[in-house]
Amino acid sequence: MYFLNNQIAQIDDLLARAAEKLQLDKSRREKIESTYKAVQDFINNDSSFFKDADFEIYPQGSVRIGTTVKPIERNEFDLDIVLHIKGKNYQENNPLKVYGELKRRLQESEKYNNMIELKTRCIRLNYSGDFHMDILPGCQQNKANDNIIMIPDRELKEWLSSNPRGYGDWFIQKANTVQQTLLEKAYAAENLPTDEYASKKPLQRAVQIIKRFRDLHFEKAKEYSTPSIVLTTIAGEYYKGEDSIFSTIDSIVSQLNQKIGLSPKTRIKVTNPVNPNEDFTDKWENEPGYYIAFSKFISSLYFSWQSLKKEQGVIEESNILKSIIGDNLYSESLKDQSLLVDDYRKKGKLFSSTISGALTANKDSTKPIQKNTFFGK
Repeated sequence: MYFLNNQIAQIDDLLARAAEKLQLDKSRREKIESTYKAVQDFINNDSSFFKDADFEIYPQGSVRIGTTVKPIERNEFDLDIVLHIKGKNYQENNPLKVYGELKRRLQESEKYNNMIELKTRCIRLNYSGDFHMDILPGCQQNKANDNIIMIPDRELKEWLSSNPRGYGDWFIQKANTVQQTLLEKAYAAENLPTDEYASKKPLQRAVQIIKRFRDLHFEKAKEYSTPSIVLTTIAGEYYKGEDSIFSTIDSIVSQLNQKIGLSPKTRIKVTNPVNPNEDFTDKWENEPGYYIAFSKFISSLYFSWQSLKKEQGVIEESNILKSIIGDNLYSESLKDQSLLVDDYRKKGKLFSSTISGALTANKDSTKPIQKNTFFGK
């Protein structure tokens, strides 16, 4: 069995199963889609500002690029959507006016009025115990490029350029650099069906795992947690088309750790790949504590990953993986993986090495694993 004879494939399978448990499931994706379409319909029925506006609403961020991760200790997802206004010239509107009109329209709804939370550039709707929706209003900058929008900033009281749809396209293009994942190859070799968790691109899975480790690392210091947009951009920039999740994370973290180490006192700069003038890490310039926290986080992940690459035995490997994705998630994912192994055991295709005791599908220097029976029979 190719899967059992390849350590990286086994780890990839475990990580993919873990990432699948962290993301939005089908029912939630459908619920979220119907939710933001309902918001669009409500805004569309406005009797004033939005009445004659040509606009559309679409997801941005992790939902758009398939890298959602459920927060630790709460069953609530973050949903970022864009209210992309095409039919109004942003130069003819005050940024606070556009923001205010969205606020005014949502407050006219008995349903949405009690859910509103005002943010600097967006308005959040809190759907209790499920997810919250951040609505980012923006006016299209010009007709030549329908991805670039100007968004209002309440604190600066001015327009800022943004390109959320272009960013999503950039990341997906990066992820699609690899045509077939290592897991797809492993499953094809055994004529096993390829589920969604096995076919999702390594870059997408890598971002999910890195974000999960971020959440664990900063669990007691959430205010210093590195923003997802920074981690996602770094991953996309450093990705070299690896076909496995394991190799993708190893490559990204190794490159990043080396770059930080070359100039430890000079912060790295992470800019928007579709808008180089937008610095996602400008906060690090004035508040270096956040960059120091980021550097320590990357160093921790790097050393954990280097340890994972060494052959240290099953117990040590499991402890490392638990530190990366969490005890419960590791146990749940391992249980799912064990079902596959058990299936091979029942079919008499699984063997144990007479040298190391490791499970394998290679008959050389092995002994067959007996089928499980009750009471040890």
